[in-house]
Amino acid sequence: MKAKGSYERNVFLDLQIQNQIMQVENFLKLCEHAAKKDDDKIDQHELKLLKTITKESDKYIKELKKLL
Repeated sequence: MKAKGSYERNVFLDLQIQNQIMQVENFLKLCEHAAKKDDDKIDQHELKLLKTITKESDKYIKELKKLL
């Protein structure tokens, strides 16, 4: 019998959340790699974009982790 207000964890949903976190982390790595692709350097514009992408992605990952 479950306590009042408690619920059973859905393992499959948890796996999807974990998968999404890994996808976002991979996306961040690929963005950094793409920024270096043309000249093997990250210029100021690319750096600004990467910082924005990283900041927003980190927020998203933080919210996803709250669900686990």
